[in-house]
Amino acid sequence: MAIMLVFGMTVLGTCSSAPDIELPEPDAKSAVVYFFGYKSDGANLWDGEKPIGDFSEGVFLANLAWKTTPGEHYFIANTFNWVVIRANLKANQRYYLKLDVIPNPIPFSKNIIVFRDLEPADGEKWIKRAKTFAFSDEWRAKYAQGDRLKDVREQLQKAKKDKSALQFEIK
Repeated sequence: MAIMLVFGMTVLGTCSSAPDIELPEPDAKSAVVYFFGYKSDGANLWDGEKPIGDFSEGVFLANLAWKTTPGEHYFIANTFNWVVIRANLKANQRYYLKLDVIPNPIPFSKNIIVFRDLEPADGEKWIKRAKTFAFSDEWRAKYAQGDRLKDVREQLQKAKKDKSALQFEIK
């Protein structure tokens, strides 16, 4: 009982300490992608070579809101494994992607992640449940250095050369 109380207070404390941000709205020159996941998954997200954010630095149940340009994008997530999807985003549209976890059979290793495309109604429910946050351009500049960017570029090249490297496509 005491452990559950401590866990509950930690989760509530984490959620309440996250900054409230205004949800970005798509317009004629942009699209918005919402990524849902859990801090415990520790996934980092990229839009091609540009980092979107890192769930391990977020809150327990998080929504990373990403306002971007219409057109072709490769969204990449990484924890234990790499996941890549190709998306052809349309202006003035919202997209909802959830990172789901598959337990890793290797003991003491991070879980395996996969993307799941959510229907708009389900995405809106997740927005109400999850704390929305975004990362600054300063954070992105620091995060995209060294081996991280090198590894992302390798995954991006694989996905562009071989469609079997993609988990799925959004059209």
